[in-house]
Amino acid sequence: MASKQLQSTGRQVDEYLYQPPSVSSLQDLKDMYNQLKDTILVSIDFECVDHLPFASYYERLSEVGMSWYDPRDHRSPSRKRKFTVEKALPKIRSVHCIVRKYKNFTADSCFVHKSLQEKSHKARPYSCYFAKSYFCNREKAMTVITNKMKWLSTSHLSRNEAAAGKKRKVIVLYWDARLETSVFREAGVDITAHGAEQWDFQLLGLFHMRFRKWRNKAEEMLYSLGVSLASASSGLGRKGFAWHNATNDCWATVAGLLQILSMAQQPWKWERWLEEEKSDEDWEMILWDNYSKERRAGTDLEALDMSWLDARKFKRNAALSPPPEKWPKDSSGQRNTKRYDVDNCICALDPSRNGGAIASETSVPRISLLNG
Repeated sequence: MASKQLQSTGRQVDEYLYQPPSVSSLQDLKDMYNQLKDTILVSIDFECVDHLPFASYYERLSEVGMSWYDPRDHRSPSRKRKFTVEKALPKIRSVHCIVRKYKNFTADSCFVHKSLQEKSHKARPYSCYFAKSYFCNREKAMTVITNKMKWLSTSHLSRNEAAAGKKRKVIVLYWDARLETSVFREAGVDITAHGAEQWDFQLLGLFHMRFRKWRNKAEEMLYSLGVSLASASSGLGRKGFAWHNATNDCWATVAGLLQILSMAQQPWKWERWLEEEKSDEDWEMILWDNYSKERRAGTDLEALDMSWLDARKFKRNAALSPPPEKWPKDSSGQRNTKRYDVDNCICALDPSRNGGAIASETSVPRISLLNG
């Protein structure tokens, strides 16, 4: 539960979870920006395997991702700089844990999905762009999360704040919090132990204003805010974003909120994303309100500048992907022999055919936008 010394910024949904503040106008957004401008923004995301449908989420946990942005880390030591999302993005920090028990379960190797007619496995553990992926057990992954949350609560305090025993305001973002909160309960982890507040970011009212529904896919919402790799180096591809990697999703969530907050400083983004009219020919999606039948306007923002992103980290992580001989077997002892064209992110070639080398930039397939 949120610490009593920290004032909540959102509407409480249950004992531990809050809905983000109501924002229906540019002035509301400016108020929200002022509330959050000194707040550490954290996102946590989990992925699970598909072949244990009757096991708990914690038992099926296959990936743990976490990203955070500290505005005090972003400031110049001599003076406060004006906030811009372009300057903030490289300051987002991340960690990525792959649960060792399920390290061989990928979009290609999961034996549950054996035909093109069946839904493909979503998790993409070897497609992380923003952190060095490493293997550990689920208990260690929970320890990493709790230690980071403890550290963030007292990071970059002034001498006076430290002397007074104060803590930083920290908000943890989820996209549909049911999975993560369930895992934390079973693992016995209190993510709010050091005063953090939890938001279900999916419930932000702005998303309803833009897309006219309360439950939206993260990739649709965040892509509309310009979260993609369109401006990244060729080593990462030229289109879209590899979703359903735990840390990629976390980073994108934090980046999406920073983009929204930047609208308070750049009102033209607000007007474009929420209010700009489209011609009938330009409509990519017709958005209807089920009650008023009102069609909402709005145009996707241009891709955020990602030219700073180093493709070598992605290639190193992709090289960890298991070769076919390591893929898991089903109950009949058979490995999945069908490779699905669902990710196109794995740039590591079979070591037996490539001498263990990582594919060159020219051989890295393009990353496509995945709607899972």
